[in-house]
Amino acid sequence: MRQQVIRPVVGVWMGLVLWVGLWSSSTVLADEWALKPAKDFQQLAKQAKQDKQPIAIYFNRVRCGACEKLKDAAILPMIENGLLDGYVHMVEIRVDAKDETIRDFYGEPVENAFFQQLYNVTTFPTIVFVDADGSEIGKRMVNSGAYDYVPYYLKERINQALEEMGNDKRME
Repeated sequence: MRQQVIRPVVGVWMGLVLWVGLWSSSTVLADEWALKPAKDFQQLAKQAKQDKQPIAIYFNRVRCGACEKLKDAAILPMIENGLLDGYVHMVEIRVDAKDETIRDFYGEPVENAFFQQLYNVTTFPTIVFVDADGSEIGKRMVNSGAYDYVPYYLKERINQALEEMGNDKRME
């Protein structure tokens, strides 16, 4: 009789431990697969220069349905599948986020909207490609709503930026 009571309790505890382990693992993976917010372009530029890779800046707004749809439908799947790894450093700037600052290419703290003005971004979402000095290279991408074609055009733009940086590596 006593064994019958202990077995279900042990089973519940084992299930709970397994669930917590899976949940914490998926949280870590979700963080790795996220489109990282821009924090410090001076540090990112050092890495981009070392890797000879462009920086892709995804310009977004806080309440932009098209921005989130493009990110969820096309960009995040590419990040999750590792398709951008080794080709581009991609970060996100929410230009109208309040009380947030980013370090610019000189290490100075600036408001997010500074980059919108610097790169003359007027349509959201937009992806601007820059080199390690912050100079725009390649052709920018502006939302067209054709999410199925975004991976193709994003690869094309990344390859163009890689070429302008003198990097022979190309996305297939």
